[in-house]
Amino acid sequence: MGKPLKSILKPERFLATLAYDGTDYHGWQVNPGQRTVESVIEARLSRIFRSPIDVHGSGRTDAGVHSVGQRFHFDAFWPHPAKHLISAINSCDQEGLLVTDLRRVPGDFHCRHWAKGKRYRYEICHGWPPPWEARYCYGTGKRQLDPRRMRQAAKLLLGTHDFRAFSGTHAQGMESENPVKDLRRLDIAVHGERITITTESSGYLYKMVRRLVGGLMRVGEGIIPPERLATYRDEGVITAEIPTAPARGLFMEKVFYDPTDLRVRS
Repeated sequence: MGKPLKSILKPERFLATLAYDGTDYHGWQVNPGQRTVESVIEARLSRIFRSPIDVHGSGRTDAGVHSVGQRFHFDAFWPHPAKHLISAINSCDQEGLLVTDLRRVPGDFHCRHWAKGKRYRYEICHGWPPPWEARYCYGTGKRQLDPRRMRQAAKLLLGTHDFRAFSGTHAQGMESENPVKDLRRLDIAVHGERITITTESSGYLYKMVRRLVGGLMRVGEGIIPPERLATYRDEGVITAEIPTAPARGLFMEKVFYDPTDLRVRS
């Protein structure tokens, strides 16, 4: 007697793009007793497939950080078009999560190990933002920022360098991570009373984006000169003069891959 059909069907690997409001989540990674993005997605997929589904994210986001382009992969048997699975996932309770894209990828693809870089953006509002925007930007209150000074500092930070001075002070389990990153982009754009900081890099250390933003805001306030941030970077010492910007203004925007790595091989 042959094996049951389900036992001989191999699962496929899927890569998803996920948008979420991180306000009410304790970050991405599963943490017992805490509501995290990863745990909610795993529960949703496990309910659809009626068996445990493990999710692997392209990277972690801290509590309160948002996303428009987080990527994750998982393995499952789904003999239908991928777009139908998007509908199945999104028809569950929303909970501030939305899958915006889903595709089949090679079975050995890994969304974190194969990533070529990431893009983040940080939203700053001069003054006090209205209540409906306060979850998604940092309000400066009475403080004013000078974008010209911030751009001067940002230009000096670009390139391949050791960025340990911009890492968090409690990077548990990350001590062995290579602190050398290629910071390819650090733009400051002004739209009325809003400042948007956009950054792209080969990778980021723990809290690196928020500390880059915190340092740029200190420069914008005139507390430290534009060249000081590059000096801190070169000294490689974590200093309290570089604050960590609040999580609520930060968005993971995009994860970059080589297009050929996404093609399913026949």
